[in-house]
Amino acid sequence: MRVVAAAVLAAMTMAAPAAAEERKLLVIASGDVAGYYYPVAGALCRVINKDHPRGWTCVVQPTAGSAANVALLKSGDADLAILQSRAAMLALAGGEGFKDGAVPELRALMALHGEAALALTKPGSGIEQMAGLKGKRVNLGRPGSFQRMMADEALSAAGISEGDLAAAVELDVGDAAGQLCEGNLDAAFFSGVHPMAEAAAAIEQCAAQPVPLAARALDAKVRRDPWLSRVTIKGETYEAIRDDQPALAVKAVLVATTRLPAEDAYDLLKTIHANFAALLRLHPVLRQVAKGEAERDGIAIPVHDGAAKLFGEMGLAK
Repeated sequence: MRVVAAAVLAAMTMAAPAAAEERKLLVIASGDVAGYYYPVAGALCRVINKDHPRGWTCVVQPTAGSAANVALLKSGDADLAILQSRAAMLALAGGEGFKDGAVPELRALMALHGEAALALTKPGSGIEQMAGLKGKRVNLGRPGSFQRMMADEALSAAGISEGDLAAAVELDVGDAAGQLCEGNLDAAFFSGVHPMAEAAAAIEQCAAQPVPLAARALDAKVRRDPWLSRVTIKGETYEAIRDDQPALAVKAVLVATTRLPAEDAYDLLKTIHANFAALLRLHPVLRQVAKGEAERDGIAIPVHDGAAKLFGEMGLAK
């Protein structure tokens, strides 16, 4: 029997018991209810349930994250899942964090929102671009954290190693703004869905400004590591920063397995794309999703045959 959020099923059954019996459940494994994957999965379900392709009724399963989502896909207790693009790549190969075995049947359906790395410095620091972090005190975040991973990738894109820094500081992101503004750091990385409260605090408290990463370096990094994406943090995402900021990001990816028939995946995505404008209005984080990037951006695993067919018809195929 499927493991599905009891409250969701109860509400669905009370609202339309006859319809629930006639329709098939389509379960999306998401993430913690306090995070972004859960409401994004909810938005996807809303547009799917508008048309009920293949007679599906879509429901959201809250989970502990990417590893739990992969386990639900493997067991058949979820049909779809939202995974971080790096996690999808590792799960496909049975890499770090997925030692229970590779999932070679994992397939991408579409890219969703991104979580971007933004480095900030105080005015007057003399740091005008990412290369200027050499010899500086920079907060990278706790070892093993998402903050640290993204800071390391951004430094790598700029051709910098931790050894090039005067100090590779390991503070929690919540402590970085205060230390930056007090002058104990020269720069700090803030990685996530922007605007971030922690980055906004540094900007408001001491007029912190972005440390640009050159577009050429970004493009080269994405070519080397296709699970990463080049995104733009739009001007005025933060009130005091007016210019667009090119940034390195990791995308959320909607995935399935090869057990989902190609014609089902095709009809599912066709419904989502027919309601794409409505989808983007359902949650602020989805406003950054571009239809033209959905097939390729940050996807480092094979694309599902049904998705490839639809994106080819739309002229979006690689």
